Amino acid sequence: MLLFIKSLPRMVRSASKDISRHFSTAFSSSLSIAIALLIATFMTVMAASIDQFTKNIESEFVVQVSLLPTVTEEQRQVLTDELSSMKGAGHVTYSTKDQELDELIAQNGEIFSQYAGEDRNPLLDVLTVHLENAQQVEAVSKEATKLDGVASVSYGGSMISKMVDVFDAARTGGWLLVGFMIILAVYLTRISVKMTIHTRQEEIAIMRQVGAYNWYITTPFVFEGLIIGFWGALVPGLLVLLGYPALYNLLGGVLLSDMFVLISPWPFAAYVTAGVFGIGLLTGALGSWLAVRKYLRWYR
Repeated sequence: MLLFIKSLPRMVRSASKDISRHFSTAFSSSLSIAIALLIATFMTVMAASIDQFTKNIESEFVVQVSLLPTVTEEQRQVLTDELSSMKGAGHVTYSTKDQELDELIAQNGEIFSQYAGEDRNPLLDVLTVHLENAQQVEAVSKEATKLDGVASVSYGGSMISKMVDVFDAARTGGWLLVGFMIILAVYLTRISVKMTIHTRQEEIAIMRQVGAYNWYITTPFVFEGLIIGFWGALVPGLLVLLGYPALYNLLGGVLLSDMFVLISPWPFAAYVTAGVFGIGLLTGALGSWLAVRKYLRWYR
């Protein structure tokens, strides 16, 4: 361990010199990482935004339970407790038929004002179930229809269930693609470093012949990978750190409509930037280590 620590400054200098001597290969490696990380960064922002959109939209999903006119206040309280205890259900709010009519008039115009008045209002009192888990919207609706005192249940039908499934699939697919691009960055780094090693076969062979430790040969390549990874992460990292806040301000924090609210740039942009640099350094070091270890096993 002591020998390793004492050798670190020399190995760092060796890595810097080797990058200078093989600048074109190092540049191509950094470019490969930059392209992969740029796509991964874009997909990360997209996946996080889709996740945000999904949560916002899912929070609007509700199940409306219309009550029979004969339901008493005591029965309504029992229904409220039963609905609240269902799996996936959150809090339950009560709305009288007059309040429902007022909301209908506010949303659709004065044409419905002709139904104002106790004897002319055809609507029913409603219990609105706000969901904690939008995946349970259909299950909650089916359970609610079985309760005594319930006239009807509405939640938007099968289209709502399909919408929830689409959002969930988009969210999962986005994160899977991010993972794929990170793996691709490691693979590209490994290929690029293998090209570098191929041009330095004699140098490594001499070090092996004089009895150099494996870690002594491997570590400079790992440092090279760290430097290459940092260069590769520089452009994607700065792009999201400076570009996302500018895009957020340009769009006013929303995309197309208030339904699609963007993630606040701080600290989101800082977290993504830190992640980009961390992944860049990791992929560079890991790709280099995998490449040189395989080479050493071949010549052992």
